[in-house]
Amino acid sequence: MSNLGFQMVYHLFNQVDWCVCERAFLPAKDEIEEFIRTSTELFSYESQTPLKEFDIIAFSIPFEEDYTNIPVILALSRIPVLSGDRADLSPLVLSGGVAVSLNPEPLALLMDLFLIGEGEGMAQGFLEEFRRTRERASSKGEVLRGLDALEWAYLPGFYRYEYEGAVIKGVERERGAKRSVKAAKRFDLDCFPVPESFIRTPDTEFRDTFLIEVERGCPMGCRFCAAGFLYLPPRWREYGAVKASVKRGMESTGKVGLVGTAVSEYPRIKDALAYGIESEGAMTLSSLRLDRLDDEFIGLLKQGGYKTVTLAPEAGTERMRAVVNKGMTDVDILDSIRLISEAGFSKIKLYFLIGLPSETDEDALGIADLVKRIKATMKRGEITLSVNPFIPKPCTPFQWHGFERPETIDRRLDIIKKGVSKEHGVTVKALSSREAFIQAYISRADRRAGGLIIDASKRGWKRAAAGADFIEDSVYAKRDSGSILPWDIIDHGIRKSYLWKEYRKGLKGGLTPACDVGRCFRCGVCAPGLFH
Repeated sequence: MSNLGFQMVYHLFNQVDWCVCERAFLPAKDEIEEFIRTSTELFSYESQTPLKEFDIIAFSIPFEEDYTNIPVILALSRIPVLSGDRADLSPLVLSGGVAVSLNPEPLALLMDLFLIGEGEGMAQGFLEEFRRTRERASSKGEVLRGLDALEWAYLPGFYRYEYEGAVIKGVERERGAKRSVKAAKRFDLDCFPVPESFIRTPDTEFRDTFLIEVERGCPMGCRFCAAGFLYLPPRWREYGAVKASVKRGMESTGKVGLVGTAVSEYPRIKDALAYGIESEGAMTLSSLRLDRLDDEFIGLLKQGGYKTVTLAPEAGTERMRAVVNKGMTDVDILDSIRLISEAGFSKIKLYFLIGLPSETDEDALGIADLVKRIKATMKRGEITLSVNPFIPKPCTPFQWHGFERPETIDRRLDIIKKGVSKEHGVTVKALSSREAFIQAYISRADRRAGGLIIDASKRGWKRAAAGADFIEDSVYAKRDSGSILPWDIIDHGIRKSYLWKEYRKGLKGGLTPACDVGRCFRCGVCAPGLFH
Protein backbone atom coordinates (compact mmCIF):
# COMPACT_ATOMS: atom_id res chain seq x y z
CA MET A 1 0.00 0.00 0.00
CA SER A 2 3.00 2.28 0.47
CA ASN A 3 4.04 1.86 -3.18
CA LEU A 4 3.99 5.33 -4.74
CA GLY A 5 3.32 3.95 -8.24
CA PHE A 6 0.21 2.18 -6.99
CA GLN A 7 -0.96 5.31 -5.18
CA MET A 8 -0.29 7.57 -8.17
CA VAL A 9 -2.32 5.40 -10.57
CA TYR A 10 -5.16 5.22 -8.02
CA HIS A 11 -5.04 9.03 -7.83
CA LEU A 12 -4.86 9.53 -11.62
CA PHE A 13 -7.83 7.27 -12.30
CA ASN A 14 -9.93 8.96 -9.62
CA GLN A 15 -9.08 12.40 -11.02
CA VAL A 16 -11.26 11.56 -14.04
CA ASP A 17 -14.78 12.77 -13.24
CA TRP A 18 -16.62 9.78 -14.68
CA CYS A 19 -14.28 7.11 -13.25
CA VAL A 20 -14.37 5.56 -9.79
CA CYS A 21 -11.27 3.54 -8.88
CA GLU A 22 -11.37 1.38 -5.76
CA ARG A 23 -8.78 -0.89 -4.17
CA ALA A 24 -8.74 -4.61 -3.49
CA PHE A 25 -6.08 -6.80 -1.92
CA LEU A 26 -5.20 -10.46 -1.62
CA PRO A 27 -6.47 -11.64 1.79
CA ALA A 28 -4.16 -13.27 4.31
CA LYS A 29 -3.82 -17.07 4.05
CA ASP A 30 -6.21 -17.86 6.89
CA GLU A 31 -8.74 -15.42 5.42
CA ILE A 32 -8.47 -17.08 2.00
CA GLU A 33 -9.51 -20.36 3.58
CA GLU A 34 -12.50 -18.59 5.15
CA PHE A 35 -13.45 -17.06 1.77
CA ILE A 36 -13.41 -20.50 0.17
CA ARG A 37 -15.27 -22.18 3.05
CA THR A 38 -18.07 -19.60 3.04
CA SER A 39 -18.14 -19.12 -0.78
CA THR A 40 -17.47 -15.40 -0.26
CA GLU A 41 -16.40 -13.43 -3.31
CA LEU A 42 -13.48 -10.99 -3.15
CA PHE A 43 -14.72 -7.40 -2.89
CA SER A 44 -13.33 -3.87 -3.01
CA TYR A 45 -12.09 -2.04 0.06
CA GLU A 46 -14.05 1.20 -0.39
CA SER A 47 -17.57 -0.03 -1.17
CA GLN A 48 -17.34 -3.81 -0.64
CA THR A 49 -18.46 -4.35 -4.25
CA PRO A 50 -17.63 -7.79 -5.72
CA LEU A 51 -14.73 -7.41 -8.14
CA LYS A 52 -16.53 -9.13 -11.00
CA GLU A 53 -19.03 -6.25 -11.05
CA PHE A 54 -16.38 -3.71 -12.06
CA ASP A 55 -15.69 -2.77 -15.69
CA ILE A 56 -11.93 -3.14 -15.24
CA ILE A 57 -9.68 -5.12 -12.92
CA ALA A 58 -6.22 -3.51 -13.01
CA PHE A 59 -3.24 -5.13 -11.30
CA SER A 60 -0.22 -3.06 -10.24
CA ILE A 61 2.73 -5.45 -10.35
CA PRO A 62 6.18 -4.25 -9.25
CA PHE A 63 7.75 -7.68 -8.63
CA GLU A 64 7.68 -11.08 -10.34
CA GLU A 65 7.05 -12.72 -6.95
CA ASP A 66 3.55 -11.23 -7.10
CA TYR A 67 2.59 -13.28 -10.17
CA THR A 68 1.27 -16.31 -8.28
CA ASN A 69 -1.14 -14.06 -6.34
CA ILE A 70 -2.99 -13.11 -9.52
CA PRO A 71 -4.70 -16.48 -10.20
CA VAL A 72 -5.77 -16.60 -6.55
CA ILE A 73 -7.34 -13.14 -6.69
CA LEU A 74 -9.18 -13.93 -9.94
CA ALA A 75 -10.43 -17.27 -8.60
CA LEU A 76 -11.68 -15.65 -5.37
CA SER A 77 -13.47 -13.08 -7.53
CA ARG A 78 -15.23 -15.78 -9.61
CA ILE A 79 -13.43 -14.48 -12.70
CA PRO A 80 -11.90 -17.05 -15.11
CA VAL A 81 -8.13 -17.10 -14.70
CA LEU A 82 -7.29 -17.44 -18.40
CA SER A 83 -8.03 -14.56 -20.74
CA GLY A 84 -9.29 -16.97 -23.40
CA ASP A 85 -12.01 -18.18 -21.01
CA ARG A 86 -13.35 -14.65 -20.41
CA ALA A 87 -15.77 -13.98 -23.25
CA ASP A 88 -17.90 -11.26 -21.65
CA LEU A 89 -17.28 -7.54 -22.09
CA SER A 90 -16.46 -7.04 -18.44
CA PRO A 91 -14.50 -7.06 -16.40
CA LEU A 92 -11.49 -6.35 -18.57
CA VAL A 93 -8.38 -7.71 -16.80
CA LEU A 94 -5.17 -5.75 -17.27
CA SER A 95 -1.91 -5.04 -15.53
CA GLY A 96 0.85 -2.47 -15.39
CA GLY A 97 3.89 -1.81 -13.24
CA VAL A 98 7.62 -2.35 -13.39
CA ALA A 99 7.64 -6.15 -13.71
CA VAL A 100 5.26 -6.36 -16.67
CA SER A 101 6.75 -3.28 -18.33
CA LEU A 102 10.04 -5.18 -18.42
CA ASN A 103 8.51 -8.44 -19.69
CA PRO A 104 4.74 -8.96 -19.91
CA GLU A 105 4.92 -12.40 -21.56
CA PRO A 106 4.83 -14.65 -18.44
CA LEU A 107 1.31 -13.29 -17.75
CA ALA A 108 0.19 -13.17 -21.40
CA LEU A 109 -2.30 -16.02 -20.98
CA LEU A 110 -3.90 -14.39 -17.92
CA MET A 111 -4.20 -10.75 -19.03
CA ASP A 112 -6.48 -9.20 -21.63
CA LEU A 113 -4.00 -6.37 -22.04
CA PHE A 114 -0.99 -4.67 -20.50
CA LEU A 115 -0.37 -0.95 -20.02
CA ILE A 116 3.36 -0.53 -20.51
CA GLY A 117 5.37 2.31 -18.99
CA GLU A 118 4.72 5.15 -16.58
CA GLY A 119 1.24 5.90 -15.27
CA GLU A 120 1.39 9.67 -15.81
CA GLY A 121 1.71 9.08 -19.54
CA MET A 122 -1.25 6.80 -20.01
CA ALA A 123 -3.98 6.75 -17.34
CA GLN A 124 -6.45 9.32 -18.67
CA GLY A 125 -5.85 8.45 -22.33
CA PHE A 126 -6.54 4.80 -21.63
CA LEU A 127 -9.80 5.54 -19.82
CA GLU A 128 -11.04 7.82 -22.59
CA GLU A 129 -10.26 5.26 -25.30
CA PHE A 130 -11.85 2.49 -23.24
CA ARG A 131 -15.08 4.47 -22.81
CA ARG A 132 -15.28 5.36 -26.52
CA THR A 133 -14.61 1.80 -27.60
CA ARG A 134 -16.91 0.25 -25.02
CA GLU A 135 -19.87 2.41 -26.09
CA ARG A 136 -19.83 1.12 -29.66
CA ALA A 137 -18.45 -2.42 -29.15
CA SER A 138 -20.60 -5.55 -29.01
CA SER A 139 -17.85 -7.96 -27.96
CA LYS A 140 -14.69 -8.14 -25.91
CA GLY A 141 -12.68 -8.59 -29.10
CA GLU A 142 -13.94 -5.27 -30.48
CA VAL A 143 -12.98 -3.50 -27.25
CA LEU A 144 -9.48 -4.94 -27.43
CA ARG A 145 -9.05 -4.02 -31.08
CA GLY A 146 -10.01 -0.45 -30.24
CA LEU A 147 -7.52 -0.30 -27.37
CA ASP A 148 -4.75 -1.60 -29.61
CA ALA A 149 -4.69 1.89 -31.14
CA LEU A 150 -2.94 3.08 -27.97
CA GLU A 151 0.78 2.87 -28.67
CA TRP A 152 1.59 1.75 -25.10
CA ALA A 153 -1.13 -0.93 -24.85
CA TYR A 154 0.02 -4.51 -25.43
CA LEU A 155 -2.71 -6.97 -26.47
CA PRO A 156 -1.05 -10.39 -26.09
CA GLY A 157 -3.92 -12.22 -27.77
CA PHE A 158 -3.02 -10.54 -31.07
CA TYR A 159 0.34 -12.34 -31.25
CA ARG A 160 1.31 -15.99 -31.86
CA TYR A 161 4.75 -17.29 -30.94
CA GLU A 162 6.55 -20.23 -32.48
CA TYR A 163 9.07 -22.03 -30.28
CA GLU A 164 12.03 -24.29 -30.79
CA GLY A 165 13.05 -25.70 -27.42
CA ALA A 166 13.70 -22.86 -25.00
CA VAL A 167 13.97 -20.20 -27.69
CA ILE A 168 11.45 -18.24 -29.75
CA LYS A 169 11.68 -19.12 -33.42
CA GLY A 170 9.19 -16.59 -34.76
CA VAL A 171 6.30 -14.21 -34.00
CA GLU A 172 3.12 -13.84 -36.02
CA ARG A 173 0.87 -10.79 -35.61
CA GLU A 174 -2.83 -10.56 -36.27
CA ARG A 175 -3.64 -8.28 -39.15
CA GLY A 176 -3.38 -4.66 -38.05
CA ALA A 177 -1.62 -5.41 -34.74
CA LYS A 178 1.32 -3.18 -33.81
CA ARG A 179 4.89 -4.20 -34.62
CA SER A 180 6.06 -2.79 -31.30
CA VAL A 181 4.59 -1.33 -28.13
CA LYS A 182 6.08 2.02 -27.16
CA ALA A 183 6.32 2.39 -23.39
CA ALA A 184 4.59 5.49 -22.01
CA LYS A 185 7.10 7.96 -20.66
CA ARG A 186 6.70 11.59 -19.66
CA PHE A 187 9.78 13.75 -19.98
CA ASP A 188 7.94 16.63 -18.32
CA LEU A 189 7.17 15.10 -14.92
CA ASP A 190 6.66 18.55 -13.42
CA CYS A 191 3.36 18.72 -15.32
CA PHE A 192 2.05 16.23 -12.75
CA PRO A 193 1.87 16.30 -8.94
CA VAL A 194 4.89 14.93 -7.07
CA PRO A 195 4.05 11.32 -6.08
CA GLU A 196 3.76 11.25 -2.33
CA SER A 197 2.15 9.19 0.43
CA PHE A 198 -1.34 10.63 0.39
CA ILE A 199 -2.62 7.26 1.68
CA ARG A 200 -1.11 6.01 4.94
CA THR A 201 -2.24 3.30 7.33
CA PRO A 202 -0.72 1.96 10.58
CA ASP A 203 -0.27 -1.53 9.09
CA THR A 204 2.08 -0.74 6.19
CA GLU A 205 5.87 -1.10 5.99
CA PHE A 206 6.33 2.70 5.94
CA ARG A 207 3.49 3.56 8.33
CA ASP A 208 5.34 6.45 9.96
CA THR A 209 7.12 7.79 6.87
CA PHE A 210 5.78 10.26 4.29
CA LEU A 211 7.36 9.12 1.01
CA ILE A 212 8.16 11.57 -1.82
CA GLU A 213 9.55 10.77 -5.28
CA VAL A 214 12.17 13.44 -5.98
CA GLU A 215 13.59 11.98 -9.20
CA ARG A 216 13.11 9.15 -11.68
CA GLY A 217 15.81 7.27 -13.55
CA CYS A 218 19.54 6.91 -12.98
CA PRO A 219 22.40 8.27 -15.11
CA MET A 220 25.07 5.81 -13.92
CA GLY A 221 24.34 2.84 -16.23
CA CYS A 222 25.01 -0.10 -13.89
CA ARG A 223 24.67 -2.99 -16.32
CA PHE A 224 22.63 -5.27 -14.04
CA CYS A 225 20.05 -2.67 -12.99
CA ALA A 226 16.65 -2.89 -14.70
CA ALA A 227 15.28 0.26 -13.04
CA GLY A 228 18.33 2.21 -14.18
CA PHE A 229 17.58 1.50 -17.85
CA LEU A 230 13.78 1.24 -17.68
CA TYR A 231 13.42 4.80 -16.37
CA LEU A 232 15.93 6.50 -18.67
CA PRO A 233 16.47 9.36 -19.06
CA PRO A 234 17.02 10.53 -15.46
CA ARG A 235 14.58 13.29 -14.62
CA TRP A 236 14.81 15.59 -11.61
CA ARG A 237 11.72 17.13 -10.06
CA GLU A 238 11.58 20.90 -9.61
CA TYR A 239 12.90 21.76 -6.17
CA GLY A 240 10.03 24.07 -5.24
CA ALA A 241 7.53 21.22 -5.66
CA VAL A 242 9.76 18.85 -3.68
CA LYS A 243 10.14 21.42 -0.90
CA ALA A 244 6.34 21.84 -0.70
CA SER A 245 5.96 18.05 -0.45
CA VAL A 246 8.56 17.87 2.33
CA LYS A 247 6.60 20.55 4.20
CA ARG A 248 3.38 18.52 3.88
CA GLY A 249 5.20 15.41 5.03
CA MET A 250 6.62 17.08 8.11
CA GLU A 251 3.19 18.41 9.04
CA SER A 252 1.70 14.97 8.50
CA THR A 253 4.13 12.48 10.08
CA GLY A 254 7.30 14.33 11.07
CA LYS A 255 9.37 11.86 9.03
CA VAL A 256 9.98 12.13 5.28
CA GLY A 257 11.52 9.55 2.96
CA LEU A 258 12.94 10.77 -0.35
CA VAL A 259 12.73 8.04 -2.98
CA GLY A 260 13.80 7.47 -6.56
CA THR A 261 16.13 5.37 -8.66
CA ALA A 262 19.15 7.54 -7.82
CA VAL A 263 18.15 9.83 -4.96
CA SER A 264 21.67 10.84 -3.98
CA GLU A 265 22.16 12.15 -7.53
CA TYR A 266 19.26 14.61 -7.18
CA PRO A 267 20.97 18.00 -7.77
CA ARG A 268 19.44 19.65 -4.70
CA ILE A 269 19.42 16.66 -2.39
CA LYS A 270 21.36 18.51 0.31
CA ASP A 271 18.93 21.43 0.18
CA ALA A 272 15.98 19.03 0.56
CA LEU A 273 17.63 17.32 3.53
CA ALA A 274 18.50 20.64 5.18
CA TYR A 275 14.95 21.94 4.75
CA GLY A 276 13.49 18.84 6.40
CA ILE A 277 15.95 19.07 9.27
CA GLU A 278 15.13 22.77 9.78
CA SER A 279 11.51 21.67 10.15
CA GLU A 280 12.69 19.55 13.11
CA GLY A 281 11.78 16.29 11.42
CA ALA A 282 13.52 13.08 10.45
CA MET A 283 14.76 12.49 6.89
CA THR A 284 15.66 9.27 5.09
CA LEU A 285 16.74 8.34 1.56
CA SER A 286 15.91 5.21 -0.42
CA SER A 287 19.48 4.83 -1.71
CA LEU A 288 22.96 6.26 -1.28
CA ARG A 289 25.83 6.13 -3.74
CA LEU A 290 29.24 5.87 -2.13
CA ASP A 291 30.95 8.34 -4.41
CA ARG A 292 28.38 11.06 -3.63
CA LEU A 293 29.16 11.16 0.07
CA ASP A 294 31.16 13.97 1.65
CA ASP A 295 31.35 15.52 5.11
CA GLU A 296 28.41 17.85 4.51
CA PHE A 297 26.17 15.10 3.10
CA ILE A 298 26.98 12.67 5.92
CA GLY A 299 26.44 15.41 8.50
CA LEU A 300 22.98 16.09 7.11
CA LEU A 301 22.15 12.38 7.26
CA LYS A 302 23.20 12.32 10.89
CA GLN A 303 21.10 15.37 11.74
CA GLY A 304 18.18 13.85 9.84
CA GLY A 305 18.01 10.91 12.22
CA TYR A 306 19.80 8.28 10.16
CA LYS A 307 20.76 5.21 12.22
CA THR A 308 21.95 2.74 9.58
CA VAL A 309 23.79 3.75 6.40
CA THR A 310 22.99 1.47 3.47
CA LEU A 311 25.52 1.20 0.65
CA ALA A 312 25.85 -1.00 -2.43
CA PRO A 313 29.42 -1.73 -3.58
CA GLU A 314 27.83 -4.64 -5.57
CA ALA A 315 31.14 -6.49 -6.07
CA GLY A 316 34.24 -7.17 -3.98
CA THR A 317 36.92 -6.50 -6.57
CA GLU A 318 37.66 -3.54 -8.77
CA ARG A 319 37.64 -5.83 -11.81
CA MET A 320 34.07 -6.95 -11.12
CA ARG A 321 32.90 -3.42 -10.37
CA ALA A 322 34.18 -2.45 -13.82
CA VAL A 323 32.24 -5.36 -15.34
CA VAL A 324 28.98 -3.96 -13.90
CA ASN A 325 30.03 -0.36 -14.71
CA LYS A 326 30.34 0.69 -11.10
CA GLY A 327 33.79 2.20 -11.35
CA MET A 328 34.61 2.63 -7.67
CA THR A 329 38.03 1.74 -6.37
CA ASP A 330 38.67 0.09 -3.01
CA VAL A 331 40.19 3.39 -1.88
CA ASP A 332 36.96 5.23 -2.80
CA ILE A 333 34.93 2.78 -0.73
CA LEU A 334 37.20 2.84 2.31
CA ASP A 335 37.42 6.65 2.24
CA SER A 336 33.60 6.83 2.34
CA ILE A 337 33.47 4.31 5.19
CA ARG A 338 36.00 6.41 7.10
CA LEU A 339 33.82 9.52 6.73
CA ILE A 340 30.75 7.58 7.84
CA SER A 341 32.54 6.18 10.89
CA GLU A 342 34.01 9.53 11.90
CA ALA A 343 30.50 11.04 11.74
CA GLY A 344 29.48 8.61 14.47
CA PHE A 345 27.56 6.01 12.50
CA SER A 346 28.04 2.50 13.88
CA LYS A 347 25.65 0.48 11.72
CA ILE A 348 26.24 -0.16 8.02
CA LYS A 349 24.37 -2.37 5.59
CA LEU A 350 26.24 -3.51 2.48
CA TYR A 351 24.70 -5.00 -0.69
CA PHE A 352 26.65 -7.38 -2.92
CA LEU A 353 25.80 -9.59 -5.89
CA ILE A 354 27.26 -13.01 -6.66
CA GLY A 355 27.03 -14.95 -9.89
CA LEU A 356 27.76 -11.93 -12.08
CA PRO A 357 29.11 -12.39 -15.62
CA SER A 358 32.79 -13.48 -15.64
CA GLU A 359 32.86 -13.83 -11.83
CA THR A 360 35.25 -16.33 -10.24
CA ASP A 361 35.67 -17.78 -6.75
CA GLU A 362 38.46 -15.23 -6.26
CA ASP A 363 35.95 -12.43 -6.77
CA ALA A 364 33.73 -13.96 -4.07
CA LEU A 365 36.73 -14.07 -1.75
CA GLY A 366 37.25 -10.42 -2.66
CA ILE A 367 33.86 -9.59 -1.08
CA ALA A 368 34.96 -11.15 2.21
CA ASP A 369 38.33 -9.36 2.07
CA LEU A 370 36.68 -6.00 1.33
CA VAL A 371 34.21 -6.44 4.21
CA LYS A 372 37.09 -7.17 6.58
CA ARG A 373 38.86 -4.00 5.43
CA ILE A 374 35.63 -2.03 5.90
CA LYS A 375 35.25 -3.47 9.40
CA ALA A 376 38.83 -2.51 10.25
CA THR A 377 38.22 1.03 8.94
CA MET A 378 35.10 1.37 11.11
CA LYS A 379 37.03 0.22 14.21
CA ARG A 380 33.71 -0.36 15.97
CA GLY A 381 30.12 -1.04 15.00
CA GLU A 382 28.02 -3.57 13.13
CA ILE A 383 27.85 -4.60 9.48
CA THR A 384 24.90 -6.37 7.90
CA LEU A 385 26.08 -8.03 4.72
CA SER A 386 23.32 -8.72 2.17
CA VAL A 387 24.52 -11.09 -0.55
CA ASN A 388 22.09 -11.97 -3.33
CA PRO A 389 22.38 -14.02 -6.50
CA PHE A 390 22.53 -11.93 -9.67
CA ILE A 391 19.32 -12.34 -11.68
CA PRO A 392 19.56 -11.26 -15.36
CA LYS A 393 16.80 -8.80 -16.16
CA PRO A 394 15.18 -7.61 -19.40
CA CYS A 395 16.05 -4.14 -20.69
CA THR A 396 19.62 -4.35 -19.38
CA PRO A 397 22.96 -5.15 -21.02
CA PHE A 398 23.04 -8.43 -19.08
CA GLN A 399 19.65 -9.60 -20.43
CA TRP A 400 21.48 -12.07 -22.71
CA HIS A 401 23.52 -13.67 -19.93
CA GLY A 402 22.61 -16.97 -18.29
CA PHE A 403 21.86 -17.38 -14.59
CA GLU A 404 24.72 -18.93 -12.63
CA ARG A 405 24.31 -22.54 -11.47
CA PRO A 406 22.89 -22.74 -7.90
CA GLU A 407 25.74 -25.00 -6.77
CA THR A 408 28.25 -22.34 -7.87
CA ILE A 409 26.29 -19.60 -6.11
CA ASP A 410 26.12 -21.69 -2.92
CA ARG A 411 29.87 -22.38 -3.06
CA ARG A 412 30.68 -18.69 -3.43
CA LEU A 413 28.30 -17.77 -0.64
CA ASP A 414 30.11 -20.27 1.60
CA ILE A 415 33.43 -18.64 0.64
CA ILE A 416 32.07 -15.28 1.78
CA LYS A 417 30.57 -16.65 5.00
CA LYS A 418 33.78 -18.45 5.94
CA GLY A 419 35.83 -15.40 5.02
CA VAL A 420 34.01 -13.15 7.51
CA SER A 421 33.16 -15.79 10.12
CA LYS A 422 35.80 -14.55 12.58
CA GLU A 423 34.77 -10.90 12.24
CA HIS A 424 32.78 -9.75 15.26
CA GLY A 425 29.72 -7.70 14.43
CA VAL A 426 29.31 -8.96 10.85
CA THR A 427 26.00 -10.63 9.93
CA VAL A 428 25.42 -12.27 6.54
CA LYS A 429 21.98 -12.49 4.95
CA ALA A 430 21.34 -14.08 1.56
CA LEU A 431 18.53 -14.96 -0.83
CA SER A 432 18.31 -18.70 -1.46
CA SER A 433 19.84 -19.74 -4.78
CA ARG A 434 16.78 -21.92 -5.42
CA GLU A 435 14.42 -19.00 -4.87
CA ALA A 436 16.61 -16.85 -7.11
CA PHE A 437 16.48 -19.62 -9.74
CA ILE A 438 12.67 -19.27 -9.97
CA GLN A 439 12.95 -15.48 -10.16
CA ALA A 440 15.55 -15.85 -12.90
CA TYR A 441 13.13 -18.02 -14.88
CA ILE A 442 10.08 -15.79 -14.48
CA SER A 443 11.89 -12.53 -15.23
CA ARG A 444 12.92 -13.70 -18.73
CA ALA A 445 10.23 -16.31 -19.44
CA ASP A 446 7.92 -16.44 -22.45
CA ARG A 447 4.17 -17.00 -22.22
CA ARG A 448 4.59 -20.72 -21.66
CA ALA A 449 5.25 -19.74 -18.03
CA GLY A 450 1.55 -18.96 -17.59
CA GLY A 451 0.55 -22.55 -16.88
CA LEU A 452 3.35 -22.91 -14.33
CA ILE A 453 2.33 -19.68 -12.58
CA ILE A 454 -1.23 -20.95 -12.23
CA ASP A 455 0.01 -24.33 -10.96
CA ALA A 456 2.45 -22.66 -8.53
CA SER A 457 -0.38 -20.51 -7.16
CA LYS A 458 -2.03 -23.74 -6.01
CA ARG A 459 0.87 -26.02 -5.11
CA GLY A 460 3.91 -23.78 -4.72
CA TRP A 461 6.87 -23.40 -7.05
CA LYS A 462 8.78 -26.44 -5.83
CA ARG A 463 6.07 -28.86 -6.96
CA ALA A 464 5.05 -26.87 -10.03
CA ALA A 465 8.61 -26.75 -11.35
CA ALA A 466 9.46 -30.40 -10.64
CA GLY A 467 10.28 -32.17 -13.88
CA ALA A 468 9.91 -29.04 -16.03
CA ASP A 469 13.24 -29.35 -17.85
CA PHE A 470 12.49 -26.38 -20.11
CA ILE A 471 12.87 -24.10 -17.07
CA GLU A 472 16.55 -24.98 -16.79
CA ASP A 473 17.00 -24.56 -20.52
CA SER A 474 15.57 -21.06 -20.26
CA VAL A 475 17.41 -20.04 -17.08
CA TYR A 476 20.90 -21.14 -18.08
CA ALA A 477 20.78 -20.29 -21.77
CA LYS A 478 23.06 -17.55 -23.06
CA ARG A 479 21.27 -15.67 -25.82
CA ASP A 480 23.12 -14.13 -28.74
CA SER A 481 22.57 -10.75 -30.36
CA GLY A 482 20.18 -12.18 -32.94
CA SER A 483 17.96 -14.04 -30.47
CA ILE A 484 14.27 -13.14 -30.35
CA LEU A 485 13.65 -12.20 -26.72
CA PRO A 486 10.13 -12.47 -25.22
CA TRP A 487 10.11 -8.74 -24.42
CA ASP A 488 11.45 -7.56 -27.79
CA ILE A 489 8.01 -6.21 -28.68
CA ILE A 490 8.36 -3.59 -25.92
CA ASP A 491 10.15 -0.39 -26.95
CA HIS A 492 11.53 1.61 -24.02
CA GLY A 493 13.44 3.88 -26.36
CA ILE A 494 16.79 2.15 -25.76
CA ARG A 495 18.43 0.65 -28.82
CA LYS A 496 18.92 -3.10 -28.51
CA SER A 497 22.24 -2.68 -30.31
CA TYR A 498 23.39 -0.31 -27.55
CA LEU A 499 22.55 -2.82 -24.82
CA TRP A 500 24.44 -5.53 -26.71
CA LYS A 501 27.45 -3.22 -27.08
CA GLU A 502 27.35 -2.53 -23.33
CA TYR A 503 27.15 -6.27 -22.61
CA ARG A 504 30.27 -7.01 -24.66
CA LYS A 505 32.03 -4.00 -23.17
CA GLY A 506 31.17 -5.17 -19.67
CA LEU A 507 32.64 -8.62 -20.24
CA LYS A 508 35.91 -6.87 -21.10
CA GLY A 509 35.73 -4.65 -17.99
CA GLY A 510 35.18 -1.44 -19.93
CA LEU A 511 33.60 1.58 -18.23
CA THR A 512 30.92 3.83 -19.72
CA PRO A 513 30.51 7.38 -18.37
CA ALA A 514 27.28 8.59 -16.80
CA CYS A 515 24.50 10.07 -18.96
CA ASP A 516 24.97 13.64 -20.08
CA VAL A 517 21.24 14.16 -20.39
CA GLY A 518 20.14 15.95 -23.53
CA ARG A 519 23.66 16.09 -24.95
CA CYS A 520 24.61 12.43 -25.41
CA PHE A 521 22.48 10.26 -27.68
CA ARG A 522 24.28 6.94 -27.43
CA CYS A 523 21.42 4.80 -26.05
CA GLY A 524 18.61 6.31 -28.13
CA VAL A 525 16.30 7.52 -25.35
CA CYS A 526 17.16 11.21 -25.70
CA ALA A 527 16.36 12.64 -29.12
CA PRO A 528 18.11 15.87 -30.17
CA GLY A 529 16.02 18.84 -29.02
CA LEU A 530 14.11 16.83 -26.41
CA PHE A 531 15.66 18.78 -23.54
CA HIS A 532 16.38 22.48 -23.49
